[in-house]
Amino acid sequence: MFQIVSMQEFLSLPLIIDVRSPSEYCHSHIPNALNFPVLDNAQYQHIGTLYKQNAFNAKILGASMVCANIAKHLLELKGFITPSMPFGIYCARGGMRSQSFGLVLGNIGYQVALLKGGYKSYRKEVTQSLETSPKHRFLTLIGQTGSGKSELIEAFSDSLNIEKLAKHLGSSFGNICGTQPSTKSFQNTLFTRLRELENAPFVLVEGESKRLGNLILPSKLYLAYQKAPKILITSPLQERIQRILQQYGNISETLFYQAMQKIAPFMKKEFWEDAKEAFAKGDLPKVAEILLLEYYDKVYKKESYHHTLTFKNTHDTLQEICEISKIYYP
Repeated sequence: MFQIVSMQEFLSLPLIIDVRSPSEYCHSHIPNALNFPVLDNAQYQHIGTLYKQNAFNAKILGASMVCANIAKHLLELKGFITPSMPFGIYCARGGMRSQSFGLVLGNIGYQVALLKGGYKSYRKEVTQSLETSPKHRFLTLIGQTGSGKSELIEAFSDSLNIEKLAKHLGSSFGNICGTQPSTKSFQNTLFTRLRELENAPFVLVEGESKRLGNLILPSKLYLAYQKAPKILITSPLQERIQRILQQYGNISETLFYQAMQKIAPFMKKEFWEDAKEAFAKGDLPKVAEILLLEYYDKVYKKESYHHTLTFKNTHDTLQEICEISKIYYP
């Protein structure tokens, strides 16, 4: 048999299986959950339509489809799930789909836990959590574009890497990371990461704007790290140029010109034209220099801060940040 467990217990399980359709899973899911759908996209849509017309017939047909799909999944799951390993299963509302699969697996001898209320209850937990002020102790890095903030965030174990979660670098050129996640997926990964950092001595975060591409940060989280102690990270211009080339050096011509159109109102036309001309010639260092000096350094607002650090190398600069953290979080 299976047992129905609380959210806290469910999220602590070593393996979680999402039995919803692939399209539901693709739109958003519990991070790290594996998709073993008991109804594929076409079946799910068909059963949903039929249910409105004749609920009993829809249940009969749906059950036959679910049984056939479960039969296929059993052999796949056998390869990496043992009877001694507890794992979780969820569907949209904790109803027929997860219970059907859970009943079969439980009767075989697996330790199966179902999430009470299914994915809907998980999403309620996520939204309620993100609407609450986080209790984390933040240290916020600010500084000019290319100063090394992202390197420090990436290298520090107790960091909240918002750009990475949002798949966007936060600037007009920041959409080079590919397709952004849906709002729900972004919120889910934020929620998961914040849970992982609950007991961190302090959390290092970059002072991102509230919007990153198509995604908007929860207001409570945004206010929390904006009010936290801030450290200004500085670097020489040539080092900043090199970092920009590493991050944006492979930008496509299409994305470059799209971004240039966005920033045109905020740059003097002569420098805007110079940057486009340098890009056409393949002189990317020149492009980076123009954009840093004539756009980013002028447009981005100056913020107040509590400490200044010059980026030496990742290890030493993080050591200095840790020393600063003891002032606020001894």
